[in-house]
Amino acid sequence: MSTLGNSLSMLKDPAIIKFILQGVLFTMIISVAAVLFSIAIGTVLALMRNYCVSKKSRIFKAASAIYIEMFRNTPLLFWIFICVVFCPTPGFVDKQMFGLSSVNNKLLFKAAVALILYTSGVIAEIVRGGLNSVAPGQIEAGHSQGFSMLQIMWYIVLPQTFMLLG
Repeated sequence: MSTLGNSLSMLKDPAIIKFILQGVLFTMIISVAAVLFSIAIGTVLALMRNYCVSKKSRIFKAASAIYIEMFRNTPLLFWIFICVVFCPTPGFVDKQMFGLSSVNNKLLFKAAVALILYTSGVIAEIVRGGLNSVAPGQIEAGHSQGFSMLQIMWYIVLPQTFMLLG
């Protein structure tokens, strides 16, 4: 019973509270960066995998398929290890930001990169499922209205995709 009391009494120490709050800040920054960048990258990857069918653009379809399968089929911990050990950090990360030291900022950057790489592969497959659920008639209707493929994706397909994904 005294061990529980000792554990809770540690939370009264301001240094420990500061350390915990830095960890919460670290986690929030990584999470927000990963979500924002992963949605953008994952959407582009899903579009490449679904709609790059011409002879010239098949390389993009193959590259996106390799990327998605490579990152989805390996554990996140593996990518965190690879990024922490081998990923270089840009110069702006060396400065003190977010109240964290430069060493912590380097780890923050590397962890965010690993999470973005992994999560974008997962999100790409989720978005691809949404893209496949949009009726082909919607794309044909866009062509009949004179839209370019980019306009069809931006104004017709992607809004329906993200609405279907909830």
